[in-house]
Amino acid sequence: MHCAMSAYAMIIDYFLGKKLSWSELEELSGYQPGKAAWTVQALPKLASMGLDIRMIEPFDYPKFLKQGQPYLKTLYSDEEIAWYQKNSNIAQMKHFIPDFLAKIKYKCRRANLKDIDDMLKDGRLIFVTVNSKTLNDKDGFISHAVVIFDKDGDNYILHDPGLPPRANRKVSAAKLFKAMGGAENTAEITGFKLAAG
Repeated sequence: MHCAMSAYAMIIDYFLGKKLSWSELEELSGYQPGKAAWTVQALPKLASMGLDIRMIEPFDYPKFLKQGQPYLKTLYSDEEIAWYQKNSNIAQMKHFIPDFLAKIKYKCRRANLKDIDDMLKDGRLIFVTVNSKTLNDKDGFISHAVVIFDKDGDNYILHDPGLPPRANRKVSAAKLFKAMGGAENTAEITGFKLAAG
């Protein structure tokens, strides 16, 4: 439940040289015990700290703001919806969407590996949501976040907060894309770098 916060901690430390405590990370992300934090609360705060943030995700935040829970059925499988409703703060997310839309450069579409490559070329660290089960060659679904920072041939190099944590983990392009959900993925990819000026 702390993978997104671990990813933000890496990004903040790398670009801003700040090491945040768990309580600071929990406040940043809106963490609730036992629930994964949706990213729309944290990203505007990170932008205010001086980061340029680009996000690609097929989740239509304006549509969710208008339709609420029924919108989820147009995007996610029943298994994913059940997981998000039980294990994330998605029910409280609507309050943060207007600030998110005002501060984050966001494209509503499915992400692909070229998007990741383009962000790497632009000097960004990339937060990517994946299915942890698929990433680890198991059946089922658990939402998870990793930070991609380089590419070596056909392998992406990432920090995986675990458990257990794995620094400099090499993951093939095929496995990463499968863990993202393939051509019909609902993954979030968010690229971070220092804002100009």
